[in-house]
Amino acid sequence: MDIRRKLHAALWAARDSHFRDPSQVDAFIASLPQGTQGTYRANTSCVQIETGGNDVILCDAGTGIRDYALSLPADAAPRTYHIFLSHLHWDHIQGFPFFSPAYTPGNRIVLHGFHKETEAVLRQQMEAPCFPVPFDSMQADIEFDIRGEGDSFDLGEVQVRTIRQDHPGGSWGYRFERGGKAIVYSTDAEHAPDKRPEDCPFIDFFRGADILIFDAQYTREQVANEKRNWGHSDHSTAIEIAGRAGVGQLVFFHHEPGYSDAEIEAMFAEALDSANSGDRPRPQHLVLAFDGLRLEA
Repeated sequence: MDIRRKLHAALWAARDSHFRDPSQVDAFIASLPQGTQGTYRANTSCVQIETGGNDVILCDAGTGIRDYALSLPADAAPRTYHIFLSHLHWDHIQGFPFFSPAYTPGNRIVLHGFHKETEAVLRQQMEAPCFPVPFDSMQADIEFDIRGEGDSFDLGEVQVRTIRQDHPGGSWGYRFERGGKAIVYSTDAEHAPDKRPEDCPFIDFFRGADILIFDAQYTREQVANEKRNWGHSDHSTAIEIAGRAGVGQLVFFHHEPGYSDAEIEAMFAEALDSANSGDRPRPQHLVLAFDGLRLEA
């Protein structure tokens, strides 16, 4: 039914159009809202951050990491892939068994995280009867960089800061800085009203980020009531905190998979209306994340 609704909306929008060649059709499709021309609800969490260097930075290893691997040329030269894991819930690691660079000799895979059981969990999800290929079949050089709370470190010219987040089992956010630019990846984090004091440490962590990727799975009412302590946040809180931190671009991430695209867009529109009706600071650019979205800091 969801696809039928999208087709209906697209055809109705095109009712007065006269296309002379396929390029005009492509242009029309590109003009449609993302919820009509595509979806917000495909892969689970994986974000690539391009720094201009040879090493690859990936945040989380959800199913999106498979699509990233499929985009690589078959004759790709050996590289180092840094995978920063926010936590070990399955939607954030389930793509790793399908990450083809891990099966290629000469590649180096470094998994950064804070959970001591990271290696054991990644191995376990590839054991029978869950998966046909064992972890040891991966021929890349795989390393586990397990950090302590509050650690900051460098990857070449990229400075990495970290922060613990409120989520069942614990999760971590990452701030990547290089050449005066900053990108923050902060998903699976709950920011309930009683956990946002004036000196909230997240304000400093997000401060001045060019791009903030923020968990906005629910509405504010849900976070305050039936979804309380589930470890996720909401659109309105994202705008509030990002505005207080002086963020440039705010990306709403980790959408509720049970919601339709129309529901996700409605949540976004409601939060945007609320933000526009007040006098509190807000980021200049607000974006709903979707597969294939590219942003420049």
